[in-house]
Amino acid sequence: MAKRPVARVLPESRLPQLDRVFDYVVPDGMDAPVGCRVKVPIGRSAKLHTGFVLERPESSDFGGELSPIDQVLSPVSVLTDEVLESAKALAKRQAGGVADVLRLAIPPRAVRVEKKWLEVTREAPILPSPPAVPEAMSASDWERLSRPGEKTVWHLRHGVAGSTPHGYGDIAALATEHLAHERSVVLVVPDWRDISLMEQALLSHLQEEHLVVFSSELTPSEHYARHLQCLEGRPMVVLGSRHAVYAPVSQLGAIVVVSDGDDAHREPLAPYPHTRDVALIRAEQTGCSVVLAGWTPSIEAVRFIEMGYFGETRVSMSSRPRVFPTRLALHGSDDPAPGRLPSAAFAAAKEALRTGPVLVQVFRAGFAPGLVCTDCGARARCSECGGPLAQSDVGSPASCAWCQHLHARFHCAECRGVAVRPSGQGVGRTVSELGKAFPGVPVVRADGEHRLATVPGKPALVVATRGAEPVADGGYHAALLLDGAAMLQRSSLDVLEDTLSGWEWAVSLLKHDAVAYLTDIDGPVATACAAGTGVSLLSDELRERTSLRLPPAVRIAAIEGPAAVVEELVRDVSTHDGVDSLGRSRLEGTAVREIMRMPYRIAPQVAELLRAAVVRDALSGRRGARLRVRMDDTRALDQLADGAL
Repeated sequence: MAKRPVARVLPESRLPQLDRVFDYVVPDGMDAPVGCRVKVPIGRSAKLHTGFVLERPESSDFGGELSPIDQVLSPVSVLTDEVLESAKALAKRQAGGVADVLRLAIPPRAVRVEKKWLEVTREAPILPSPPAVPEAMSASDWERLSRPGEKTVWHLRHGVAGSTPHGYGDIAALATEHLAHERSVVLVVPDWRDISLMEQALLSHLQEEHLVVFSSELTPSEHYARHLQCLEGRPMVVLGSRHAVYAPVSQLGAIVVVSDGDDAHREPLAPYPHTRDVALIRAEQTGCSVVLAGWTPSIEAVRFIEMGYFGETRVSMSSRPRVFPTRLALHGSDDPAPGRLPSAAFAAAKEALRTGPVLVQVFRAGFAPGLVCTDCGARARCSECGGPLAQSDVGSPASCAWCQHLHARFHCAECRGVAVRPSGQGVGRTVSELGKAFPGVPVVRADGEHRLATVPGKPALVVATRGAEPVADGGYHAALLLDGAAMLQRSSLDVLEDTLSGWEWAVSLLKHDAVAYLTDIDGPVATACAAGTGVSLLSDELRERTSLRLPPAVRIAAIEGPAAVVEELVRDVSTHDGVDSLGRSRLEGTAVREIMRMPYRIAPQVAELLRAAVVRDALSGRRGARLRVRMDDTRALDQLADGAL
């Protein structure tokens, strides 16, 4: 037994075999508080690694001689007890490493920023007064939303005030309500556009000193500075995309996840957690409330409601603009309309453009999402990798959608033709066509390359890809929702949820008396969108998935690695009751991917087994592809379905 004070350190390492606690002696005179960063030697080579001090016991159970801590990098306890416990629970759930979670939660140290932060004495700003209950919401619903410990799916109201969606204004009011009662709030939104809009809404309620914003435009040092702000021990509002959910604030009252079905909430780095799951785990640790807010719920949120795990808060539907499917809009005008627009929608857009902007939602990016041979009509493919060719803008050369290889010259593999023509309409081609159909009307393009958060409330056609729609001052006067059939024809498990969410967001940006035209589609989905009853469709889909044992009715694990290693692990996992395989696909070389499904009650045991297998594989010394596990990644199912490996 070591008699000198001991520090238990978790290395900051991506190696699975180092994802455990090591004991070290704390040299005399060294201050190594719990939560601080240190440098420690590991292994026979005594190579130095950074790590976090997790505990400071008086003794160690290690039988040998303990190595001393080499250096305390920072006296600041950047890892709080609550974040550590949440990281442990999340790693266990995701069959991942605690260090991997902490890498997502805690930014790298910036020395100058830290020194400046330590030198400044700060006074907590005066807390705001509680706001009024938002319109179209009852006092009882508002009380439940603002009460810690509740779990609620919040259906946001439609419409725009100035250049701020009513829904974001209501969320800002909820954050103010918690802050007025000395509770912190974490708001997690999908992307930069939502951060900009939400920040604008928050600053109409709060002082800037109350708000900490994490955005993708921040430098690493700026990100670290905001992390330090969250450690100041005062109530505050934190806003950002998925990494903001780990903010180490004190007195946490609520975590609000906006549009939790958006793919941006899926973490692409190990252990691949979803924002919604991180929020629920933090709620277990802190007793805070969790609010899943949006204009249409995710299918996971529908499951939570039907389980009774979450409550539900709705607003009056009277403010929702009218939506007309194409089959209800095929007549009523003699004006010549473009091929993709029914005549009634074309006439409505012309009328709306007399007084304000019109939104045109397009499904596909680029100019032409696909190219075909002019002579034989065969799909134009890349000569390097076989991927589909596309055109980013009018007059631009064809390029591969997979490897980005440019094709100044094309030779058809079927007929040796040398010319291509567009197949399908991207946002660029739509801008070109509408510019001709509406002469003299300004046409504004909004997509990944042309980022806009807001546009003026003046007459203009705003053509935007799904998810990139800017907010018009005062709301759009009409909307044309194109490519409905193409959106629903994708081979994706979440296609219905994703489509409804995209349409409902566009409808939420309209004036209350405006009209949206849903083109190129009819049937139950279009009818549900028109009636605002998309939740019933999602409920039907959930029942169907339950009968088929598909997520979210079950959990899944995608296991990737050498075929022999994967086969052995699959045999071990399959011995658990209710665990079976959904299919196997071949990756590069000899690697394969097997997708396993399991009941929720068995998932913790399976996740533990999978993590142990990953660690054993890392210690095996085997060369080649390593074993990798992704829990609950439904994109693996999509890849299995369409063969995109």
